[in-house]
This record gives sequence, C-alpha cells and structure tokens, in this order.
Amino acid sequence: MLSHISLLILFVFTLTGCAGNQQATTKKRTEALQRLGTSLVQQGSIRAGLEKLLEAAKLDPTNSAIHQELALAYRDLEEFQLSLDHFKKALELRPEFPQAWNNMGTVYLLLGQWDLAINCFQMAVGDILYRTPNFAYSNLGLAYIKKEQYQKAIDSFQKALKFAPSYSPARTNLGLALERMNRWEEAMDAYQDAISVDPEYPASHFHLGRLYMRFNRNSEAAEELHQTIKLDPRGHLAQEAKKLLNSMK
Repeated sequence: MLSHISLLILFVFTLTGCAGNQQATTKKRTEALQRLGTSLVQQGSIRAGLEKLLEAAKLDPTNSAIHQELALAYRDLEEFQLSLDHFKKALELRPEFPQAWNNMGTVYLLLGQWDLAINCFQMAVGDILYRTPNFAYSNLGLAYIKKEQYQKAIDSFQKALKFAPSYSPARTNLGLALERMNRWEEAMDAYQDAISVDPEYPASHFHLGRLYMRFNRNSEAAEELHQTIKLDPRGHLAQEAKKLLNSMK
C-alpha cells in the first residue's frame, strides 16, 4: 500500500513539474515574441512586428502590454478601429494603464474626435503613478488647440514642461497656442526656448522661421527654414520650408 502511495505521489509531482516547465517555456516564448515584435515595429517593419505580436497574443491573450503594442502597430498602419479595439482590451484587462490611455487618445486625435481624445489624456494624467505625464499633457494641449480653447492648451503645455522642461514638442506647441492668441513675442520666445534646449528638433526651427516671415525678418527666417531642411531633409516640414523659401525669392 505504501509503495502504491509513493508511486502516486511521484506521478503527481512529475505531472506538476511537466506543467510548470511547459508554462515557463510558453512564458519565455511569449516574452521573446513580444520583444521581437515591438522592436520590429519601432524599426519600421510594422507588418513583420505585427505578425510576431499576434503570435504572442495567441499564447497569452490576457496580457495587457501585448494588446497595447498591437494597438500601436495598428495605429501606425492607420487601422484605427483595430487599434482602438486593442487599446480598449488592454484597458479592460488593466484599467490603471496611463500609457494606454495616452496612446488611445492619439488615435482619437488622428480621427478628429477631440472630446474623446481629451478624456483619454485626462485619464492618463489623472494617474499619480504615471511616470511621463508630459506626453499626455502635451497631447492634451494639442486637442485643446483643435477645439480653439487656446488658454487651456497653454496651461496644458506649461504643465507638460513642469514635468519635463526639456521636452521640445511641448515648448514648440506652446508657441503655436500663443500665436493663435496673437501673442507674437511670447510665441517667438517659446520657439527660441525650444531650440535652446533641443537644437535638433526641426519643428521649432520651422515655426520660428515661419513667424519671422510674418514680420518680414526674412534673413532670420531663411536661416531657420534652411536648418529645418538640414535636420529632416525628407520630412513634411522640410517640404513646407522649401515652399516658404521659394516664396521669399
């Protein structure tokens, strides 16, 4: 009898050990697929990355981080409904996920659904544990610009800069909001500040150059526009800078 019991116990332990090993193997494979998929997406191989992330999600369908990465990939492919579906799934699995709230808000921005975007960004900044609220505050400011609520936009950009003083997009977008209120000198200061903390950010040079043109400071404008083209020769702003330079001839 004792020998039978010993064999039974050994059999149970063997089964438990096998199950544990299989779970560990699956977890490692899931993590590897997630890392590879995320890396491919960040490198620009979005469809290849998406394929790996879908494999990872199949192995671990309740992983909120994988759903967030899938949502970002679909966003980059402009498959906005699929992107929203995965952001919502990520938040269903993990309601306190400020990065997902912020990123879902960017999809609503792309869709022109400003109020839904604002709600997402407010959810993100409302999480006291969110380590990079400057991203959500800056995005919130952009949404307020779209709604022509410029003072709220300015307040949002200033909050972003409180958390990250060297965050150039917030400084540059602060300049845009100030321009909308005809506060020209303050807008120039914002663009110049953005350039001083990050000289490699082309948008700051472009908007400062454009604003210089408004006040017929063409020599200074040309310098900033040429710098825009130098920093991002294939980008959209470089094309716009070339048009402005041609208009000055």
